[in-house]
Amino acid sequence: MYKVFIDEKCICISNERAYRAFCAEFREVEAAGGLVQREASGGQMPPAGREYLMIFRNGLWDLPKGHREAGEDLETTALREVSEETGLPFERLTINRTQGHDGLLCVTDHCYLRGGIWHLKHTYWYAMELKESEGSSEGPTSAPASLALTPQQEEGISQAVWASTNEIAERLKNAYSSIREVFEGAPRATI
Repeated sequence: MYKVFIDEKCICISNERAYRAFCAEFREVEAAGGLVQREASGGQMPPAGREYLMIFRNGLWDLPKGHREAGEDLETTALREVSEETGLPFERLTINRTQGHDGLLCVTDHCYLRGGIWHLKHTYWYAMELKESEGSSEGPTSAPASLALTPQQEEGISQAVWASTNEIAERLKNAYSSIREVFEGAPRATI
């Protein structure tokens, strides 16, 4: 089943042939982003002790993502965009390939009108974590308090925050539908 979002409406397409015909009606673009997690302050575990990186863009909660640049692979796009939109150092981000998966959580599709042309954006979402810094005793999913988040304001991002698992449901009430799909598509061991 293919889901395509147009504003807050979802179109479901049941087979690949129909999906390909639908896609052919648009200018297709590729993007990638990340669902970045870390261990909550205080080192609490299990999942209640996880926090997820979210951004507030143009009045809605979102996840960092952006367009693929020429010659760039999708994983690099995802890592670069998360770094650019939140201020996290690129070299500290990593794709989480644990739990028997390659790190790709899901692909979402959404349509938008720009310059009089309808676009269909395919966004590849990756599970991510922060790497331990050199000489640090912190675990790979922890981020020091000194690692400040800096929202990319020129992209309409006013906040970049770590949201606890308890805060996610409330924030998703004021989020793009495709972002809810990312959280729903993530393996239960991740969220």
